[in-house]
Amino acid sequence: MAVVKLKNINYRYPLTKEFALKDISFEFGEGKFYGLIGENGGGKTTLCSLIRGLIPHFYHGELEGQAEVFGTDIRDHKAEELAVRIGYVFQNPFSQTSGVKNTVFEEIAMGLENLGVEPKEMRQRVDDALKEVGMYEYREHAPHQLSGGQKQRVAIAGIIAMRPECIVLDEPTAM
Repeated sequence: MAVVKLKNINYRYPLTKEFALKDISFEFGEGKFYGLIGENGGGKTTLCSLIRGLIPHFYHGELEGQAEVFGTDIRDHKAEELAVRIGYVFQNPFSQTSGVKNTVFEEIAMGLENLGVEPKEMRQRVDDALKEVGMYEYREHAPHQLSGGQKQRVAIAGIIAMRPECIVLDEPTAM
């Protein structure tokens, strides 16, 4: 089954003349790992935003072609449904942290709190995710004192802990 299926996609941001995505077609299968590489300004972040549903639900603009996620047109999904089903790690981890939590553990747990996950399960998920990204020993550290790469790992752990069906990482090796 294709998790993401794009056919003849063209997308232009509001108030721009040039298309950020031009004639994009591909499928991402379930249980697979894909990487996209390309030059700066080549549309990688725009493509990630489309897969995640930020386009067209947050970034409006002009979207042409067929874009399906989980077998349904992206336009027919609700943004909040996609937020739970597709974990998205932004290219800048500073955009992903709240800035209000005192510890790495609390920062990662915040998403689970918003989903109503029970405290015992929440603790287990956070610990497992921190171990997965090699940050368990930092669980009681202040998030704002971490390096950029450590913050990126915390952002990834936060998504892993939520257990989405699909994870999209924008510039995962940047830091």
